[in-house]
Amino acid sequence: MLPPAHSPLDPLYRRVQFLKALLWVFLFVALVLGAINQLIEGNQLLAVVHYLCFAIAVGFLVWLYWHPPAAQLIAWLTTLVIAAVLIAYTVMAAGQHYALYWLAIFPPIAYFLLGRTWGFSLSVMVIGGILIYIGQVYDGWNAAPFTMRSFGNIIIATAALIVILRHIEKTRAEAFQYLEQHSERLEYIAVTDPLTGLNNRGKLDQALSRALRRAKNEKLGCCVILIDIDHFKRVNDDFGHQTGDRVLIELAQLFRSNLRATDIVGRWGGEEFLIVLPASDRQQGKVLAEKIRITVEAFVFVNEIRITVSSGVACYQVDDSEQTLMRRADQALYAAKAQGRNRTITDLELDPTTDERTAH
Repeated sequence: MLPPAHSPLDPLYRRVQFLKALLWVFLFVALVLGAINQLIEGNQLLAVVHYLCFAIAVGFLVWLYWHPPAAQLIAWLTTLVIAAVLIAYTVMAAGQHYALYWLAIFPPIAYFLLGRTWGFSLSVMVIGGILIYIGQVYDGWNAAPFTMRSFGNIIIATAALIVILRHIEKTRAEAFQYLEQHSERLEYIAVTDPLTGLNNRGKLDQALSRALRRAKNEKLGCCVILIDIDHFKRVNDDFGHQTGDRVLIELAQLFRSNLRATDIVGRWGGEEFLIVLPASDRQQGKVLAEKIRITVEAFVFVNEIRITVSSGVACYQVDDSEQTLMRRADQALYAAKAQGRNRTITDLELDPTTDERTAH
């Protein structure tokens, strides 16, 4: 037996909440009907049955409060007690006072508390059994005129059914809301670098692929800027990795504040970052890279740390793939490093003999 859940994301959580609400409805209805039968109808036997149901509901609520892991057992017992009460009431009412109207509340209770399989099975057994019984004895029943007691039965049963269905709909809506929020959170985790909050490598691959397809199909430009922090190892060695992580976080914030809404920035790996510029030409790419370089050079990071960055800019050429475009960006970055760092080099400025080395 599984313990009741305390997290709204757990399926058992809503079943337990419904059980609590149902027991309160059961308690109230039993008390009201018991008082009506005792004081107005003069049916002491039926009043005793309702007061017994009231006591059972109180007992189950106390049990559930003091021993939450028993929720599944209490759900079963509650469903069986309600079934027994409906059967007993059908037999005792003998077709009077629109008593059969109460049968409408049982299927939603059984389905929600016991699940689809057991809810269906028990609903068929209880409702089917009552209908079979009625088929055998209805010839001996007296005519059932519409009375105030009948009207009261309909009102109370309808009110109980509305409360039950409202709670079921409320929990269904909450479940979808939590599921949507949880899915959004999982999606965010799947595409986000956990340290900087920027896009991760997988998300950048997707963005680059989309940008290239658009460049090919719509004859639009596409550029990438590959950025590497100069001598970042010194920051980690001199100030520690926690400070180095803080520098990366602040650098990510600088990137965000200097990009267009259509630009996609992410952590390519380690201290390397990639910016994908859809529908952009080489001039726009170099201007943005220089803007970022100058901004970083002027910025004072945590612990009064100052850093610089080197950038390689590459733009789409006919028949480019993700690999060929990134290869030229990597070569341009290597050239920027080789020429003294803290500078921007585009793929057009590359020496044709440049090899495919990665700068660090």
